[in-house]
Amino acid sequence: MEGKMRIITLVLFVSIGLISSPVFAQWPEKPVKIIIPWNPGAGAVDATTRALQKAVTDNNLLSQPLTVLNVGGHFSIGLRKAKDANPDGYNFVVMHMALMTGEASGMLDFGYRDFEPVAQVGSVCEFTVARKNLDIKDFDDLLTKAAEKPNSLVHGANLGAINHVYGIMTQDLKEGAKFRFVQTGGDAKTYPALAGDHVDVGAFSASAAVTYTRTPEGEANPESPIQLLVYAGNERHASIPEVPTFKEFGYDFSFCFGMWYFAPKGTPQEAIDGFAEMVAKALETKSMQTFLAKNAMEQDYLNSSGLGEELDDLWTRVEPVAKRAKKK
Repeated sequence: MEGKMRIITLVLFVSIGLISSPVFAQWPEKPVKIIIPWNPGAGAVDATTRALQKAVTDNNLLSQPLTVLNVGGHFSIGLRKAKDANPDGYNFVVMHMALMTGEASGMLDFGYRDFEPVAQVGSVCEFTVARKNLDIKDFDDLLTKAAEKPNSLVHGANLGAINHVYGIMTQDLKEGAKFRFVQTGGDAKTYPALAGDHVDVGAFSASAAVTYTRTPEGEANPESPIQLLVYAGNERHASIPEVPTFKEFGYDFSFCFGMWYFAPKGTPQEAIDGFAEMVAKALETKSMQTFLAKNAMEQDYLNSSGLGEELDDLWTRVEPVAKRAKKK
């Protein structure tokens, strides 16, 4: 009798554990929150996440509301808030390569490995650009001149940030080539510096390249003061098909950064997989595909395991260059 009671008690404890454990719950059971570590309207991360939210809501892809919370100030504030959030499966954050450049430069005392990778929604690849009145034929010519006269070509960038890291990587493709990097900022501030002949070279996201060099009809704008020299995607960009890739110049090089979604360490796998599945379904909607095309973004979906591998590979490339960028 005593043995039977022990068995019954054990079965009851196991049953209670199965019922109460969040691993066996149906995700989601309450609203899901995404932290955007910038103010509303601040760039591709905010725009992409709001487009994702709209696609999910309009197409009923989640049984609970998908909400977004903008945390202003330096992006580290929002990231830290997300990192320290309850890992209950209802807190997520969106970020891009600045998480890596921030860690490598020492700006952040944490990095991508302090989160659970969840999904990648899309990616943005860079263009190397130059002012049109610069005596440059193509990208090879640019690197040749940068090698023949190091530091003579001025490269506008947001020092220590993504476009600076990209610029260093491109100069390193040719032995002896060296740009002189100066602070301009991102796309919106580098463009007038190029147009005003204050800098010679810059790096634009695909979206900025379309904005600054195409007409509203999508044709090449002859009045643009900018020339696009090379594209860092694996294939030519559909919106600017005349610009060759690095591979076409003989360089095994690409440079794209994704819109990455993370969760706090310890988040249940079912929540991670559920969020990733939601993203995959959203990317199939017409509204999301239209958004990506309009913003010159590649779709490039990755689930949790795929994103984890991508992050590890990218870190080996970005870390040493970001440390060099800090010293510039």
